[in-house]
Amino acid sequence: MSPRAGPRIAVALMVAALALFPWTGDVLDTRWPTSYELRLVIRAMILAIVVIGLNILVGFAGLVSLGQAALMGLGGHVAALLALRADFPFAAAMVFAVALPAMMGAVLAFPTVRVRPLYLTVITIAFGFVFVNVLREWVGFTGGASGLASIPRPTILGEPLMAVRRTGFNLYYLIVLCLLLALWVQWALARSRYGRAMRASSQSENASRALGINIVAIRTLAFAISAGFAGLGGGLFANLALFINYETFTFSASIELLLMTILGGSGTLAGPLVGTTVLFTASQALQGLHEWQTFAYGLLLVLVLFLMPQGIVGGLAALRRRLAGRGMAERRTGAWPNFVPGFDAVASERDAAGQATLITRDLTLRFGGLTAVNRVGMEVASGTVHALIGPNGAGKSSVLNVVSGFYRATSGQVSLFGETLAGRAPHQLARAGVARSFQNTELFATMTVLENVLVGCHSRYRAGFFATILRTPRFRAEERGMLAEARMLLEVVGLTGFAEEQARNLPFGHQRRLEIARALAPRPKLLLLDEPAAGLTHGEIEELVALIRGLADRGMTVILVEHHVEMIMAVSDRVTVLDHGEVIADGPPAQVQADPRVIEAYFGRGAAQGMPAAAAHADVPA
Repeated sequence: MSPRAGPRIAVALMVAALALFPWTGDVLDTRWPTSYELRLVIRAMILAIVVIGLNILVGFAGLVSLGQAALMGLGGHVAALLALRADFPFAAAMVFAVALPAMMGAVLAFPTVRVRPLYLTVITIAFGFVFVNVLREWVGFTGGASGLASIPRPTILGEPLMAVRRTGFNLYYLIVLCLLLALWVQWALARSRYGRAMRASSQSENASRALGINIVAIRTLAFAISAGFAGLGGGLFANLALFINYETFTFSASIELLLMTILGGSGTLAGPLVGTTVLFTASQALQGLHEWQTFAYGLLLVLVLFLMPQGIVGGLAALRRRLAGRGMAERRTGAWPNFVPGFDAVASERDAAGQATLITRDLTLRFGGLTAVNRVGMEVASGTVHALIGPNGAGKSSVLNVVSGFYRATSGQVSLFGETLAGRAPHQLARAGVARSFQNTELFATMTVLENVLVGCHSRYRAGFFATILRTPRFRAEERGMLAEARMLLEVVGLTGFAEEQARNLPFGHQRRLEIARALAPRPKLLLLDEPAAGLTHGEIEELVALIRGLADRGMTVILVEHHVEMIMAVSDRVTVLDHGEVIADGPPAQVQADPRVIEAYFGRGAAQGMPAAAAHADVPA
């Protein structure tokens, strides 16, 4: 059986079970299900739709909303008010029931995710309390505690949508269709650049920005989608009950929705269905315990989450991987670099030969009273390897952070690709052709090796959001092309055998390889490597030298921060030396290595005079 056969069979069985459920009484010759039981199943499906949206927010984007019930209530009241007060048809009212909560989600998310994700949680709590108070106090508009009653029964093409078994199944099957639609959107997002960007932004903001992902935009999109699904659930609930008031959408309801998401396994595709089913069934089964119901309910949650901290689906998946997965030692590492056919296209985005890719003039960076970079002037020619060296704390990484947009220079000028850099964000510079690695690896730990590289392709996609959800031919062709290129880059760095392994499980040297492969995925014109040889063996360093030299020979410009002297001498075309944030030497590697100021910076005053020339030249660290 193929790996995809199991999920497909499970989905087919679920669809069949939902389609046949209202007819089981006829098949079994019983009076089950009754209209009450049928309504319970409908309510569970509506909750599952809301939880699917919350799973996109929590499981994919790593954000937490505690106002999801309020957004559900907003959708329900929009649908009810439009039907009662404006005579809107069912379909039109449902469009607004989805659109307005989605817009509200975007309004809540946009200013808060620019600061810290935690602020979104706080603002959704406040929104939930304000919303419920408005519903309670604005009696003339919302009915207050009496709510909105006698909502017109929904119709489509003049036919009423009934929920009771003997009078029709239209509303039941409409909600089944909405549930399947929500599952499809979740699946399509998870297997697209949008879903990968959401997951990447939750695990490493720095790496995501360096790969061209707009963190604010992708998180706002996640919350808008989540709020839209909440509104859809609220609109369906109002049309099922034909009555709505604020008591259904309190803060405790938001907690319950979040618990369903976590219990099933946030970030998993089946988690929302499993979590909703388990918690909803438990709440119905424990009703007979009366005052002990809350205690039993909490005990059940504690037991499940203690035994399966990743949720039910996540825990079972982890167990299956442990039982069926091969050990890391069984996987063979390929030789690298392996410049396979097609690799030249990756390095095709380049400046004209001889052009200055990067120019800095009087570049200064201060943190309060500390000057990290002081009047640095540097020119990096296209298609060369330019090393930036110096003792620890000399300001090397600070220069890279300014060039890649993570820091804004206090003064001075930086020109990239012939244009002056003026406060552009990291994701904008990444899309312009700047890629980088980090001194401490910034991988997306729980994503696979292949997914890490695919995230690097994010800025090169052209298919839009709706083309992605609908899986248009353009999207599928683009996805196949990116997938083939990502696999090719893994072959270049010798990690083909680890494509489906989680990045956090790789040995450190392999993680360095992966970070370089991911940095190459956007097809940069300027590649910034911050101590890429740290932690590598001698053989791996030689292979890294061959890779960097191969990239430069193909026209890519590389700025290299490194301490390994042999590597610098072997790979660099030019070297700039920093000490205390200032340039003390600049020129070819051999010339810089012999400079007395460089020797003094590393070994102290008088070292150049007291050290034999040959020894000084051989031992100066870079």
